[in-house]
Amino acid sequence: MEETSNPRNTDVDADVWRRNEIVATYDYRQSLLSEKKDEVLANICRVVNYFREIQQIDRPRILDIGCGPGTPATLSACILDSVPMSIVVGVDSSQQMIQVAKQNLVPSYGERFDCTPGDFNREDFWAPEIDHTYDFAVSHAALHYLTDERLIPFLSEVRNHLTNKGVFVACVANRSSVDEIAKMCHIFRVQFTYNRLQHEGRAPASFEEFRRSYEDEDSRFGINWRSTNVLLEAMKAAGFRGVDIVWHLWVRSIIIGLK
Repeated sequence: MEETSNPRNTDVDADVWRRNEIVATYDYRQSLLSEKKDEVLANICRVVNYFREIQQIDRPRILDIGCGPGTPATLSACILDSVPMSIVVGVDSSQQMIQVAKQNLVPSYGERFDCTPGDFNREDFWAPEIDHTYDFAVSHAALHYLTDERLIPFLSEVRNHLTNKGVFVACVANRSSVDEIAKMCHIFRVQFTYNRLQHEGRAPASFEEFRRSYEDEDSRFGINWRSTNVLLEAMKAAGFRGVDIVWHLWVRSIIIGLK
C-alpha cells in the first residue's frame, strides 16, 4: 500500500473526547464541521436497509463503531429510526459519550439499543459486551482516528465479527494522495466551517487566522489522514471480498466492505 499522505500527529490530546463541553456541544460542532451530514447518515441507513431486505434479515444486529452521544445527529439514532426492528450496539472510546448515549436512546428504544466503552486502537477492544457477531458494522466519522498499526488488524477483527453475508459500511475522513488536490479539498473543508460561522456572526475577520486555528484543532484531535486507495487496500488486506467507495465529498467517503 502507498504511504499515508499526512502522518498522524503524535501530539494528540488524549482526553479531548472525554470533556463534558465536547460531549454537550456534539451536534453543534458537527453542524459546523460536517457538510451534508444528514445525507451521509441517510445513505448509510439506506445501504443497511438494502442489504437487510435482499438478505431477508428481520431483526438486524448492528455494531456502531464510534457511536457518540446518541443525539438525533448520530448514526445510532438514525438507524434506530429508519431500519425496522434493528438492534444497535454502540461502542465509543469516551465513557462520557457512552453515558449520554444511554440517557438519550434507551428511554425511547429500550432493549433495541445498548452501548459500552471501547478504544479500537487497543487490542482489548472486543470486550464481552460487544464480542458477538453482527449482520452489519457501521461507523461515521470515527475510523480516521485508527493508528497505522491498528488499521488492518482492526478491520480484520470487524470482518471476523460479521455474519457470513455481513456488511461493513463506514464514512471515513480521507485525503488525496495528490498534494495539490489534498490542499484544495482541505481549503474547501475549512471554508465550509468559516462560512457557517460567518453566517452566525462568529467568524474571525481573517480567514488565514481561522485556518491556522482549525489546523491546530485537527492536530489536537489526532486525525490520521489517509487516501481512499490506502483505505480500500487495507480492507482488502483485512479479508473483505468486495470493497468500494459509494459516496464521496471532498474529504469524506462512504466505503462498503462485503464479507
